[in-house]
Amino acid sequence: MAERANAAVTGDRMGVNVNNLGRGVCRAGVHLSCLIGGWSGAMIAAIGRKPKVWLLALCVSGCAPTPFGTPKPSPDFPIVTSGAFVLPDGARLPYRLYPAQGPTRAVVLALHGYTDSRDAFVLLAKALNPAGITLYAPDQSGFGATANRGHWPGTTTLVDEAREMAVQLRQQYPGQKLFILGESMGGAIGLLLGASGNPPPVDGYILSAPAVWGGPALNPVYHAVLDVAATLIPAKRLTGQEVHIKASDNRAALIAFGRDPLTLHAPSIADLAGLVDLMGEAQAACATLRAPAMILYGGHDQLVPAAAMRRCWNAIPPNAPVVLAYYKPDYHLIERDIERATPDADILAYILGNTLPSNAPSQATIFLSN
Repeated sequence: MAERANAAVTGDRMGVNVNNLGRGVCRAGVHLSCLIGGWSGAMIAAIGRKPKVWLLALCVSGCAPTPFGTPKPSPDFPIVTSGAFVLPDGARLPYRLYPAQGPTRAVVLALHGYTDSRDAFVLLAKALNPAGITLYAPDQSGFGATANRGHWPGTTTLVDEAREMAVQLRQQYPGQKLFILGESMGGAIGLLLGASGNPPPVDGYILSAPAVWGGPALNPVYHAVLDVAATLIPAKRLTGQEVHIKASDNRAALIAFGRDPLTLHAPSIADLAGLVDLMGEAQAACATLRAPAMILYGGHDQLVPAAAMRRCWNAIPPNAPVVLAYYKPDYHLIERDIERATPDADILAYILGNTLPSNAPSQATIFLSN
């Protein structure tokens, strides 16, 4: 374990400049009818010619559908790129390490969303590193450059691996605050860890737009369609088609996401079914979340419906040390949005143990009352 911990701080340095990006059209979602192709035309017709449901997986996997390359490096923003967490079974999870500028005040394990990778947190790191926050952003199993890229590993594997990575970081930084931060799918994994009977040794969780659109929050008809498709055509790959939905209002960040070779495109129906199962477990876990946590949600989130997030927030035990934060201008990818400065400042305040400087908690109360 010590060898794994020591290996976690070696690597080459490079940078990412998100200001020098190409141009392109963001395709940020897919219609439910695209999930099951011509085979299921009759079933889709039964629930409407154009059903207004967007499955989270493809909503954020279709930006700029062909990888054209990564953003140009910038020497003024160092990133350690060649490290990896080595798990007990020998699996290697590569990571980006965004080191604190100056003494480290806290450490964050950042878990990316579905189809995303360790490159998801460049902008957030720019906000946290100057304040002494070190951020580790790994590729989770099935994503990025992992050996099983493109294959859904299962909820248990994702949760167990995140727990193990947190254990390794705790051993490496025994005297520092340690947080798990998760975006979308990563937020759902963090929620499951925080609500579990075997939580990792962390000081808290930061869950950004956690993927809780599952279980009773998802129309059972859509569940049925997906279950049948996963049984009959599990290997069918799904591609995004242009739709009027936004994962973020930051066009440059969406293009960078789509062009990154680590981004997954065209996941399978079986993988999508696995994600929906994870979202259902995360929705159920809201009722048993008692760990310190901050949960962020954007007023323009078009991927996790407001009703699903309200259901989760209302289910959280009233005495749980959970801070709810609602950001009216923001979309699903809050830490990549144009209006990200306010949530970034709140995240930093939460990590440092300070009161959130914004009115996001009071806005959350208003959101829940609607």
